[in-house]
Amino acid sequence: MALTACSSSPHKEAAPSSPSTAAAPPSPAPPTPTADPTADAKTAALVAYQGMWDVTVKAYNAGSLDGVDNLETYTRDKALANIKIAVAYYTKNNLVVKGQPKLNPQVQAVDLASMPPRVTIRDCIDSTDFLPANKTTGKPSETDGVHRHVYNSVAQRIDGQWLIGESAIDREQSC
Repeated sequence: MALTACSSSPHKEAAPSSPSTAAAPPSPAPPTPTADPTADAKTAALVAYQGMWDVTVKAYNAGSLDGVDNLETYTRDKALANIKIAVAYYTKNNLVVKGQPKLNPQVQAVDLASMPPRVTIRDCIDSTDFLPANKTTGKPSETDGVHRHVYNSVAQRIDGQWLIGESAIDREQSC
């Protein structure tokens, strides 16, 4: 399943608003540990989630992974593969996604006992201002008109670093 913001077809995926020539977003500083490992996990997972979206927006805006060299800083496994699949789709179809999604991630669960430790994140992504367009002409692509969907992600702590390993839009749920 390709990573999408809030559309119901695979070509209505989220795209970045920063030009391909923009500098890569800086890697966020690791959160300062506290006495509460659950709170630390929530904070670190949300930092990884935001970082994933920052890099994804850049790639989708460019319609290319060129210049997007820090995707693995925030993602792995299915989440990483889905972003690459979406960018390949955009490239093949001469599309970019203009604008910026509105994110509202909330931690739903923390399981520090699992191997690897996991944090489940649920977001209501609004893609009203994050829409696909023809890369050459700028003409907007048709969408289904639904711009708010639930987006579920799972962050995992691998070698001390929190990475988004799973991310998928729930096309059955709007929010």
